[in-house]
Amino acid sequence: MKTLALYDVEAIDHLVQPSDFNDKTLNSPAMSVVTDFKHSLPNMINASSFARDALDMMQQEQTKLKLVVDNDGHLVGLLHIDQLSDQAIMRRIAFGDSRGDILVADLMRPRERIKALAYQQLQQCNIADVVNTLQSSGELHCVVIDRESHQIRGIISGQDIARRLRVNLHIQQTPTFLNIFDSLNV
Repeated sequence: MKTLALYDVEAIDHLVQPSDFNDKTLNSPAMSVVTDFKHSLPNMINASSFARDALDMMQQEQTKLKLVVDNDGHLVGLLHIDQLSDQAIMRRIAFGDSRGDILVADLMRPRERIKALAYQQLQQCNIADVVNTLQSSGELHCVVIDRESHQIRGIISGQDIARRLRVNLHIQQTPTFLNIFDSLNV
């Protein structure tokens, strides 16, 4: 057994984060942009959490996306910080909800509307393929499913890819009725 040398943390030593490394390109393997739940904990929130608490939590954690789970830990939806906007809250209030009673479940994208990419397929492609898929589908993020073991294995975020590649990524979402309704009520 070895005894390793210990060093002082010097003033010139600085903390780094993944975004500090510019080693990814569009030709890099797609798996390099997957947040793989085998290696990192999923960023989760309970569906019964109050929306106001979720917004505070996400701002404090500096996260834009959370997996929404039920009391048993099963995925029931996705929550993007934009879904907690004042406009989204006001829409719920207009439909009769009290601001303090609005839950994450009221604002999330439900499981049946979440799109997924296959883990096995991602092992054979590059980041450009993922970007093309996100852009052509209008999806800002997708979960990653291992279709052999039927596990929700990870997540891919278009915003995360743009940040890692240091590029602007334009994903045109397909307008929903609520988007059209909001644009008419501006």
